[in-house]
Amino acid sequence: MDITLIPSKLNGTLQARLNVTDSMLHAVSQALALYQVRTGAASPAGANAGLAADFIRRQDLWSEDTETLISCFRVLADDAPTLHVGSNSHAFCMMLPIAASVKHKVSFTGTTEFPNRLLLPMTEVLKRRDVRFSRGGLKIKRRDRDRIHEICTMSGQAEYGGFSLTGREDPYFVTGLLFGLPLLPGNSSIRMTTMPDSMEIPEMALSVLRQYGIAIRYAVDDYGYPYFEIPGNQQYRIPDSFSIEGDWARASFWLGCGALGGNVTIRGLAGDSSQTARQILDKLNSLGAATGLGEGSAGVVSGALKGCNINASRIPGLIPILSVLMANASGTSMLTGINCDDHMAVFRVLDAFGADISNGGSGFSFTGTPVLTGGEINAAGDPIVVMTATAASCFSRMPVTIRDAGVINKLYPGFFDEYAALGGRIEGR
Repeated sequence: MDITLIPSKLNGTLQARLNVTDSMLHAVSQALALYQVRTGAASPAGANAGLAADFIRRQDLWSEDTETLISCFRVLADDAPTLHVGSNSHAFCMMLPIAASVKHKVSFTGTTEFPNRLLLPMTEVLKRRDVRFSRGGLKIKRRDRDRIHEICTMSGQAEYGGFSLTGREDPYFVTGLLFGLPLLPGNSSIRMTTMPDSMEIPEMALSVLRQYGIAIRYAVDDYGYPYFEIPGNQQYRIPDSFSIEGDWARASFWLGCGALGGNVTIRGLAGDSSQTARQILDKLNSLGAATGLGEGSAGVVSGALKGCNINASRIPGLIPILSVLMANASGTSMLTGINCDDHMAVFRVLDAFGADISNGGSGFSFTGTPVLTGGEINAAGDPIVVMTATAASCFSRMPVTIRDAGVINKLYPGFFDEYAALGGRIEGR
């Protein structure tokens, strides 16, 4: 699908999409409650006990992570189950500590080779709690990439107690520990010896776990590192009602576009959310836009954007929209703390549209311009190109044509419907 965007200032109100990660965490909580029923441990309360799989049927809540995780739970109650994770590293990292908490023997299979830098930190944590691994370093030959291979087999259920993490472990592994350790027969703790790159998903998990009756104390130690105290012998209980957070990541894009000469409000956002994209309001303030956070909504009114420096190391999801805003902000700006090679799609769009942007390797620098040229860009299968080009069209002189714009549906179904709802003008749909 090729479309052409007529330069438009975006104004209006949208309802936030539901956060797919939060829905995945709810699905895992419900699946654990049902697992306890199958193993005779507990009976879930409420009328929603059969809804875990429903999260993979709704288009607005579907994710590969959720689908893979639910497929693992379907066989978890088997004796010595085999959990197939395909190429999904998130599902593997999360199921690893959950399985170690409830089973004495579990095998994992997949269709890809997970690197040792992912595997080793996790297996070392579990080995210290009496879990044994075999075939964890299996190599997959190139000609066998499409075949199913054993990733590893665990034996020996994890012992409760202290879990020491280096901070190098995948956030989904930390989240899996938070879900699994409450089921052990005694109390456990998780202590980190360095500051992890991200705590977004574990912190979101704590909010979900509370809704399912799981109590975990979260604090920071004297060094400022995360610390968790986790009572054992807990049971997952499905509540009569539960709430899924609005998605700050997708909302942040429209709020950023509103700062480019418009006025945008997004309803259904939690001001106390652990989602890192919530920081968009602070960043918009730094750039000179006026923002507001009300009862369940966030808004932005455009102002004269001015240059500033922002470290994006902990907010990678905001890099595309912040780059567009900095390309417009008067004076000079720097977006640091990033690997520019990972964000070349953003650079490619802005450079093609006439932005004064430089690639410093560990960050982008900008000299703002009030108007971009616009023009044509090929998304070439990358939805980030579509989003960046759409935001850039808000202050382009000429229309913006995006080839292969339909690829946005992989990341954000209904993206252009919301763009049009805010007054964006589209040709070619």
